[in-house]
This record gives sequence, C-alpha cells and structure tokens, in this order.
Amino acid sequence: DNMQKRLLLPVLTGTIVVVLLLPLQFAGERPMLLMERLFAGGGYIQIAAIAIFAAVLEYNMLQPERSGRWRRISWSLFSAVFFLQLILGIAVDKIFLMTGELHLPVPALIISGPLYRGELSVMTLIFLSAVLLSGPAWCSQYCYFGAIDSAFAGKSSASSPVRNRLALKNSFLFLSIAVALLLRVAGAGQTAALIAGVGTGVAGLGVIAVISRSKGKMMHCTVWCPVGTLVSYLKNINPFRMKIEESCTSCMRCTSVCRYDALRREDIANRRPGMTCTLCGDCVTTCKFSSITYNFPGLEPSTARKLYITVTVVIFSLVLAMARI
Repeated sequence: DNMQKRLLLPVLTGTIVVVLLLPLQFAGERPMLLMERLFAGGGYIQIAAIAIFAAVLEYNMLQPERSGRWRRISWSLFSAVFFLQLILGIAVDKIFLMTGELHLPVPALIISGPLYRGELSVMTLIFLSAVLLSGPAWCSQYCYFGAIDSAFAGKSSASSPVRNRLALKNSFLFLSIAVALLLRVAGAGQTAALIAGVGTGVAGLGVIAVISRSKGKMMHCTVWCPVGTLVSYLKNINPFRMKIEESCTSCMRCTSVCRYDALRREDIANRRPGMTCTLCGDCVTTCKFSSITYNFPGLEPSTARKLYITVTVVIFSLVLAMARI
C-alpha cells in the first residue's frame, strides 16, 4: 500500500506530461518535437521517454534524501541535451535547431534579444511561462548555463557573502537592456549584435570558471546573469514561497549548502531566504529541525512541497522537449 501511494504522484506526473506534449505532434507545419523531425512517429517515442523520465524524477525528488542529487542530475541532463543539439545543429544539420536558424545560447539574450529584434522569441515565451508557474525554478532547474555554474561552484558555500550584490545585479541587468536598445535605436546590424552577444557569453563563462569556482557560490546566476536578476523580481508573481519557521536555531547549517547566497545571517534572522533564493530545496533537506518549509496558500508545508516538485518536474519535461536554439 505504501509503495502504491508513493507511485501514485509520479504516475500522475508522467500522465500530465503526455497530455501536455501530445498536442505538439499536431502543431504547425514544422514538427516541434525533435524525434518527429528525424522520422515519422518519432515524436510519440520522445513523448513516452520524457514521460517515463518525469515519473522517475518525481519519485526521487519526493524523497528528501534524494531530491538534491536528482535535481542536479535532471539539470545536468537538460544542459547536456541542449548543447548537444546545438552542436549537432551547427555540425550536422539545421534540423536540430528549433527554428532552423542559429541563435546564440547565452541566457542574457532571452532579455536583450527580443529588445534588439523588437519581437518575442519561443525561448522568451517559455521563460515567462516557467516563471509564472514555478517562480524562480528557472534558475535551479531549467537554465542551461545554470547547471554549468552549479558544477563549478562545487558542493559547499562556506565563503563570505557577496558585497554590493544588489547593486551589481541591477547594474548588469540595466547594462544588458541598455546595450540591446542602443543597438536597435542605432540600427546596428547583426555583426554588432553578434559581437555583443558573444562578449556577454564569454564574460559569463569567465565568471563561472574563475569567480564561482573560487567562492563556492553560483556567481554567474546570482550576480552576473540579467535573467537571474529579472527572475529575482518576477518570481513573486508565483504563489510558492520558502519560509524559515520559529523552530530555527540559527545553526547556519543551511548556509553551507546554499550556493545562491540566499541564506545570510540577516535572512535567517528575518525568517525568510534572500532575494536570490530559487526554491531549489537543498536547505530544506539539510535542516535537522525541518525549520525551512515550502509554503503555498491553504496547503500544509509537506503538501506544498509535493505540489512544487510536481509543477517543476512537469515544466522541466516540457522545457526538455522544446527548449532548443
């Protein structure tokens, strides 16, 4: 009976993924699902594979002792699939690119690209939908650069907090918007836009390789990336929250596993994580006293956690199926 109960939610999650992905088989003239582009009926195989993985991921994420590891597994898988399709699209065939045209795989361009072009992109719509439904999970579950930043940051976050973090975050966000608008107003061609985009990406990789690695914090995601800053502001449109209960003893154990620099002493004193919290849940499974909880209006913390995991797993599965350059 216990096993049946534990399997119920994963099976439901896999079913939801199937229901949401099936319409993509019939949408538009160009197949949205990659395997359907490779051979007729391949989309159904892709849907089944993603749904099975969603059920497995849900099952393991629901178990606190496994959730952190499986979040990183799924996140790394998404990043690997994303960049593998990019490489195949460049080296083999444009069929691996979502629109058939190449766009730079730099997260900042989710914001600056549409501003420069004057039109929304598929990735922009996916990004906004993900933030609306799962809040800041974009920065801890779906971002292809985030998985790399997480790997370089390592397993510990014992270094001192980042000074002037908010000022730096806002400055980089403003800079990305200003440069995009300036290029548009000046009528700059694609070469200038390409140089700006490549420069942003290279600088971001430098932040990951040097600063994130030395500090043990995800500096690209929490300070440099303008998308991460935008998520920090937009995430409040989502009803999920993380709360630090009064039972907290301020032992600071949670701080050592938070690579988003969201659990400073003042945050713990205020009984809620800082603005860079992505609801990843690493702190929840580390706290000895269960003092850090997921919250959703009208639900018990345990139920809120299950709902949040289900929502993020479903969205992850959809992004895995659709998010290509």
